[in-house]
Amino acid sequence: MKSRLWLNLALLITIVILAAIVYFKPGAKKPPPPQLLTNLQAADIKSIKIEPANMPAVELTRTDKGWQMVTPLKIPADEFLVKTILDNIHGDVSDSFKAKPADLAQYGLDPPALRLWLNGTEFDFGGTEPIHNNRYVKTGDEIRLAGNLLFYRLNHQSLWWANRRLLPNDAHITGLQLPDATLTLKGAVWQLSPTNPAITSDAIQTLVDNWKNAQAISTDKIGDGKSQGEVAIELAGGGQPLRFAILSDPNYLVLARPDLGLEYQLDSGQRADLLELKPEKAPAASNKPAQLPSHKPEDKPLH
Repeated sequence: MKSRLWLNLALLITIVILAAIVYFKPGAKKPPPPQLLTNLQAADIKSIKIEPANMPAVELTRTDKGWQMVTPLKIPADEFLVKTILDNIHGDVSDSFKAKPADLAQYGLDPPALRLWLNGTEFDFGGTEPIHNNRYVKTGDEIRLAGNLLFYRLNHQSLWWANRRLLPNDAHITGLQLPDATLTLKGAVWQLSPTNPAITSDAIQTLVDNWKNAQAISTDKIGDGKSQGEVAIELAGGGQPLRFAILSDPNYLVLARPDLGLEYQLDSGQRADLLELKPEKAPAASNKPAQLPSHKPEDKPLH
């Protein structure tokens, strides 16, 4: 009986040892760490410069208030779009080799299709190899084959990176001059000029909130649309009002900031939300005939 117990125990110990060998693989070489486009961490990146071929460069800087564009305009940058860069900076590198100046042209790197600087470190993006469509990226004296996602995230005209919000995130509107009406905040009450009893305080507050939250589909340099009026917005803290020219466009509501040389292209459906104060509609009268209460004969007592 004891011999069988010892045999079972020995078998159990053998199984445990074999399992440990399979799991820990003593003596096996560890696979090399994956190659990265850069060892920089997203949180450590303070400056980004992007220069696509044949397009002006854009420079972005991290500040206490978030990412700011410093070139070509000094305006807030789109935080979400900057995050799409930072989320992909490590790339998906499949191979690397030494860069030889004489061979750069065959990799589309003389000149490159796009240049990127992260904290001053340069990355040149060239053409793609034919088998897996990976892109040649030169940094220092090395060329790396990386996935294409980062290149596509970067390859845009400079104003693509501008914040699409019409007003700052913390904007507190104290005055709003529309083409046909003026709103002024007195204390906690909005005053409308010219007065219109049909315009409710809720309608006024809705329009003000629409401006606070307004966001464009895209931004661009001011085009050749003719001005159809102007909106001036006063913000708490004083300073000059923000002025938006309303430009003619068959497809969009286009609001331009002449002081920035920038136009915001919004969905045409936002025209009424941002430019019109409409009286609330009275509830529609029902066409159904009034229903009289039904009377059923009283139950007579049984005799």
